[in-house]
Amino acid sequence: MSARFIAKEDVNTCERWQFGGIGESAVRYETTEVRLPTAAEVQELQDQAIREGYASGLAEVQAQASAFASLAQALADSRTQLEDALSEEVLALALKVASQVLRTSLKVKPELVLPVVREAIRLLPSAQGDATIAINPLHAELVETHLAEELKSGAWRVVADESVAPGGCRIETASGAVDATLKTRWERVIATLGAKHEWIE
Repeated sequence: MSARFIAKEDVNTCERWQFGGIGESAVRYETTEVRLPTAAEVQELQDQAIREGYASGLAEVQAQASAFASLAQALADSRTQLEDALSEEVLALALKVASQVLRTSLKVKPELVLPVVREAIRLLPSAQGDATIAINPLHAELVETHLAEELKSGAWRVVADESVAPGGCRIETASGAVDATLKTRWERVIATLGAKHEWIE
């Protein structure tokens, strides 16, 4: 049997063969080339990360600012409502105190009714025929005594009327009438204030 030699030229085309484990198939490993990023690519990645971080932070700050603005508006609205409610309560209390002071003042100084009667008479200065001044019996004599000249010159007749509360009067002539009762005057004042506080007899 003659031996055969492999020529040197044929060696480059041969592959080394290794035995694998029993039952294992031969595995061929392929190597891949790893390319590192350039400095420009690294800079671009860094710049992109900064832009995305800035945009995310800006969005979060804007969301928080919006939440704070909503909270501030809610607080302002609550304060306005509280101030409105408080002002209404203060006005109601002031009116209640004023009505009590007025009643007490009329008891202590009944002559306070005299300017009211004078003003009512001036509204109907040319009284002719049956001209009456209806007034509470507690003040009838006071009016007749202190306004004697005005009553005589206008031919006014004082009529004691218990339906007229102390502090006011109601005058009637052939040409018209004036309601100067305390209740009516009170309601006019309250109406100008835009409030609701009924006069309690």
